[in-house]
Amino acid sequence: MSKSFRILAAGLITVLAGAASAQTASLSKPDYYAGAGLGVYNKYSLTCAAGAKCDRTADLGGKIYGGADFGSFGVEALAFGLKSAQGNLKNGSGLTLPGSVSMSGVGVVGVMPYSLGDFTLKGRLGLGYVRGKASIGNGVQDDSSVRPLVGLGASYALNKQVSLNADWDRFDAKYSNKGKVHANMLSVGVSYKF
Repeated sequence: MSKSFRILAAGLITVLAGAASAQTASLSKPDYYAGAGLGVYNKYSLTCAAGAKCDRTADLGGKIYGGADFGSFGVEALAFGLKSAQGNLKNGSGLTLPGSVSMSGVGVVGVMPYSLGDFTLKGRLGLGYVRGKASIGNGVQDDSSVRPLVGLGASYALNKQVSLNADWDRFDAKYSNKGKVHANMLSVGVSYKF
């Protein structure tokens, strides 16, 4: 078992233990939900060289997720992906060259909600197993690693089951031993409470 999988497993156990503790403390049945968000703004942290092709904004990004809300605490599992963007990247030797990068991953986050009537604000923090893939020159580099997941969100309940959501998520990825990148995704979507 690789070190990355052990770190992810330890993080998942910690988050799930916190959820179990929250459930025991509230003694209430959790609300389960699922949703999806489409990235309307997907920006990578790439630099651009003069004269080189550069577009730091990915054409497509999004996420799907499901979770359990215990009232004052929640747990959410998610899968996400962002299409490629172009800019300067470090290759395996540490040289900076023009190229393109994309990322995808899965993860688990703890969710801290704050409700104001039909509006809910949420903070998310957890761990993900993220794959970064880069095309630099004539070669392709990719790497997978455990990375932190951070996010903020706001939702508006249309009724007891359906909510509209707007989220900001920051995703980090390594694509080589010397290359890493992060991306900010603003997404809008819908969730359904069972």
